[in-house]
Amino acid sequence: MLNSLFITATDTGVGKTTVSAAICKLLKEKGVKVAYFKPVETGCEPIPQDAYTLSKITGQPLEEVVLYTFENPVAPYTATLLESKEIDLQKIINHYNYLKSKYDFVVVEGAGGLLVPIKKNYTYLNLIEDLNIPVLIVSRASLGTINHTALTVKALEGKQIIGIVMNGFSGEDILEETNPQIIQEMTGIKVLAKCKKSKQPVEECYSKLLGRLL
Repeated sequence: MLNSLFITATDTGVGKTTVSAAICKLLKEKGVKVAYFKPVETGCEPIPQDAYTLSKITGQPLEEVVLYTFENPVAPYTATLLESKEIDLQKIINHYNYLKSKYDFVVVEGAGGLLVPIKKNYTYLNLIEDLNIPVLIVSRASLGTINHTALTVKALEGKQIIGIVMNGFSGEDILEETNPQIIQEMTGIKVLAKCKKSKQPVEECYSKLLGRLL
């Protein structure tokens, strides 16, 4: 049984926060005491919007949801250089362990893709290794997603990958029909949910994930 999950993506702006929010909301509705954790959020003008939004869903105080915030919308390591701040990796790991002791389930969200640097010579892939946490991959539905998703799976070789969520289906592109099947064939990882570019509730898109999370 899982008690934590790391949400990563093939790129920035793919929908990690949407997926994180849906999972947290669905788990909470089922009576699971769930926590959300975004170790670093950049582009905070003036507030960490992702952390703020998720804190309203989980009921956590904002300072428990995000440890490091930066104004510039760049990679965390870049932000530390631009804003003369430091990130303490051990503090992130300790906080994750604290959340695991306090909550039934912890959703951790990265920034961008796996190789986005948090510090010099330390990426989100390194953080996944240090947390020893299962991973859910969020990818696009459109052209280019086969390469990006396969590379992400390759980078996670040896890690526990729960599955793939594909976002942004328009229903108008033939590639959207074939991409999920080809990705599953190439990677051996199942596409657990496909969400359309519509007003379809995120809860409907991701409700099928719960069977793998609980």
